[in-house]
Amino acid sequence: MKSIAFISAAVLALVSPGVAIAQSEPEIASPNANVPHLGVNGTFTLDISVPASRHDPRNPARIVFNEMRQFSFYRDLEGREAIAQNCEYVYRGAAPDPFYYPRYQSSIWDQFELASDDPACSGFRYVILRAPHGEPIHMHFRYGGEDSSFQALLNMSTGASDENRINPWWSLYCAEGVTGCD
Repeated sequence: MKSIAFISAAVLALVSPGVAIAQSEPEIASPNANVPHLGVNGTFTLDISVPASRHDPRNPARIVFNEMRQFSFYRDLEGREAIAQNCEYVYRGAAPDPFYYPRYQSSIWDQFELASDDPACSGFRYVILRAPHGEPIHMHFRYGGEDSSFQALLNMSTGASDENRINPWWSLYCAEGVTGCD
């Protein structure tokens, strides 16, 4: 009976141009899949010991995550100058880094999409981050507004190196109170 089903599928594929038997690709999961909130909970500050992170104007100095649902962004390390606060996000899954994966199996970005309507949050519509990892704990973070996409943020890993524009964009954040975390 199994051979009849296989033969039927093969014949159908031959006589139906453009019809292919679907093969699923392996699903990518966050390296932090078994960590509460994927580890995206708490306060992270820019690693000021890394010049590329410290001098890149794209990088908020401080990011506060509340259970991977609510993010707040600040210009200063102390959290006095808010860029956007209490922005609500929805988790949109994990994606491999187009440059480092699969050579480095943990090079996976978690993707978050803005769900709130606060105009202050609109510059952070798409957020991807390499979930907190390592010892000491650190993460990498990228974001984009309405004119961006998850794919555009991921593709920043493969862009040409440009020291003047600080590309590729690899911001580095440490758990609050820590520097030199990578």
